[in-house]
Amino acid sequence: MKYPRLTFAAKTIVPVALAAFAVVPAAAQDEGPYIGLSGGLALPGDSSNSGEFQAEVPATPDFGSIPDDTDLAWDTEFDTGFTIGGQVGYALGNGLRVEVEGSYAEYDVGSHSNLLVGGANIDGVDSAVLTRGAADAANPLVGDVLANGQGTLSQFGLFGNVFYDLPLTDSLKPYVGAGLGYQWTDVDFQPSGVDVADDDDGNFAYQLMAGTSVGVTESIELFGQYAWRDAFGDADVQLNLLPADLGVETGQSLLTAGVRVKFGG
Repeated sequence: MKYPRLTFAAKTIVPVALAAFAVVPAAAQDEGPYIGLSGGLALPGDSSNSGEFQAEVPATPDFGSIPDDTDLAWDTEFDTGFTIGGQVGYALGNGLRVEVEGSYAEYDVGSHSNLLVGGANIDGVDSAVLTRGAADAANPLVGDVLANGQGTLSQFGLFGNVFYDLPLTDSLKPYVGAGLGYQWTDVDFQPSGVDVADDDDGNFAYQLMAGTSVGVTESIELFGQYAWRDAFGDADVQLNLLPADLGVETGQSLLTAGVRVKFGG
């Protein structure tokens, strides 16, 4: 299992924000329930996929066998995608908010590269080495097939979040927060239209957030937020093209904007 690596922003934004909050006097705090809706950009990190063959791939007249348990790895670059989310929460009146959030994110594959089988890069090899077809000078190379990425990665997550608000004025409130939850990931890899993987997996996940809310009326506020979200393990999927499994990294930055509607208080 690979454990999540925090980005520079994720490691610095929370302590810096908390230090700033400690020296600024707070205005009156809200109390009561609220609902929210948000959307924005998903900025996924690249994935260093890794796995291994679960069965031997037999030899052909043109290619040798690939033994069971042989390591398999390649890199995937993702494009910018989108995310939407809904929140139901409660402000405790002392600067703290607790919240349940449902979130969906989706982004496309840009390209794959650096396919390693048993530690050897085979990007320059006839792609028939994978399909077990006949070698032919007219066949594309493995690297050419992978470079035409195609496919998508989508995620649905449920998180329990805790935030700390600092009302600088009656309408302006910077905040920081953190959340724990569970995330389901669907991986669809179709480089050059080849069905490499179409599987899903779930993992416990976490997120770190920082943002600012601006009150529009007594019951409505707008907010902008940055979040770093990652799972506590790779999404483990089974390949269709080969008898192998693959761990796919799913860390991403989320830039969102939204609206909250407050009730009672």
